[in-house]
Amino acid sequence: MAACSSGDDGGDGDIDKPVQFTQRYNGNQSFYSKKLGQIIKYSVLLPSEYLSQDNSKFGVVYLLHGWGGDESSWGPSGMNIQSLVDTAEKTAGVRPLIYVMPQGFNSYFCNKYDGEFNYMDMITDELIPMIDKQLRTTASSSERAIAGFSMGGFGALTIASQHPELFKVSIGLSPSLNSDEQYTTLSQDSWNLQWGTIFGGVGQTGNNRITSYYKSQCPLHFFADKALSSFQDIRYFIDCGDDEERLYVGNGELHALMRDKGIKHEFRVRNGAHTEEYWRESMKEALPFIESSFSAVDYSKETTHNFSANAHSYSKTIKVQNLDLELWMPNDYNESNSYKILYYSKGASETEVTAEQVAISLDSIMGIKKFVIAGFDAKEMKENGISFAEICSFVQGVIHTDDLSSARLGLAYGSDADYLYKCTLGDTPQVSYFFAEDANVGTVTGNNSAKLYYLDITDNGTNYTSMFQLFCALRAQNSTVQYRVRNGISTTASAMTGIYSMSYFISEQLIKK
Repeated sequence: MAACSSGDDGGDGDIDKPVQFTQRYNGNQSFYSKKLGQIIKYSVLLPSEYLSQDNSKFGVVYLLHGWGGDESSWGPSGMNIQSLVDTAEKTAGVRPLIYVMPQGFNSYFCNKYDGEFNYMDMITDELIPMIDKQLRTTASSSERAIAGFSMGGFGALTIASQHPELFKVSIGLSPSLNSDEQYTTLSQDSWNLQWGTIFGGVGQTGNNRITSYYKSQCPLHFFADKALSSFQDIRYFIDCGDDEERLYVGNGELHALMRDKGIKHEFRVRNGAHTEEYWRESMKEALPFIESSFSAVDYSKETTHNFSANAHSYSKTIKVQNLDLELWMPNDYNESNSYKILYYSKGASETEVTAEQVAISLDSIMGIKKFVIAGFDAKEMKENGISFAEICSFVQGVIHTDDLSSARLGLAYGSDADYLYKCTLGDTPQVSYFFAEDANVGTVTGNNSAKLYYLDITDNGTNYTSMFQLFCALRAQNSTVQYRVRNGISTTASAMTGIYSMSYFISEQLIKK
């Protein structure tokens, strides 16, 4: 194994000469950075093809670690990038690439506000040119990506956005982004240690912490302040778990900002927290995203489920005053049994999702559970002044249902979702389990008392602001909530896929109770 190193005296040494490696993963590499005035360590992962082919050139992915990590954080004892890469090459058609993992200290991979430790300049002016000279790289932004988790996610977004001439792709996994409100209310010790020394304002409180230099480095500010053209050539992928302690706020705000600004990106929220396990799962999609970007092809806009044409239910329509309420009942419906009910509130949206399509989406439940779906048009119910209690009464007059709120589930789609959402508020909620698919709940107020809230939307969905605000409100009240943002656009198939994804929580966690 060769070590890439120059002398501590700052001389150029052999850093401009090609380097030969005999194995794929090579830790303990180093070079002397004139920019930083010290030795910088890094690790390199090579594809097996690099070792067996003499002339082939390869694209490069720079991998950044989190706070307290180092150049080994992506190695065998950490993220184990080699295993992830090998799987992606075999199963997802990801091309062989070189992966470089630099030591980042606790710099946020930015230049320090006072110019005393210009880490970003080291990356762009020293490390990248050195790698391109020492290794057989394509040496082109069209095949150069940068990715990171936590602090490294912040760095990956910031470096690529400020140097679009160097990077085609930016991958942020749980980027360490605080909203301005969070930023100004951090404890003094946390503020000074992790942010103040880098972005300026040590010892400051409140809005004085939002320094002009911080704004220049933070995606939540420079995406808002700069022209759209500054970012149109970069492909962004951002992923942050719904169980994050606090970063869910900043990442959600970033997604909303990029949607509002028209900055193209992929955004995911999955079940999980600030863990290597979560980020390894993220990389299973991030690596194919890098491949599509290097290949200059559009990334898949939608991932949908294929539904069976064989339904385990049939419909029946009843009148609630002068309005129709549609019931979908299991094929083996028996009046002597007691059934739990999912009330489906259909609202206006870019695409229609009928009660029948909800039944199809939840067909696995319809086939094996004592379960009925009652669908209604939320706008019509509101305009006619029909209360939810009246709907429940009419349904109970037709089929045998548990006359308890604990037996009631609610699913809202599209506009006017507040009609059903408000039934989860107060000390004695009328609905105990609330599901929302790309829904607009309006103003979020009151005591959210449902036993579970499940919110689902695609990253190009219509009601992204409303869904995110509801999620934040529920988290602030310590409500039990699951939040998902999937790959997709506003189509009926995508909405049905989202409803299908709720099946586990409807069936396993609710119906068996």
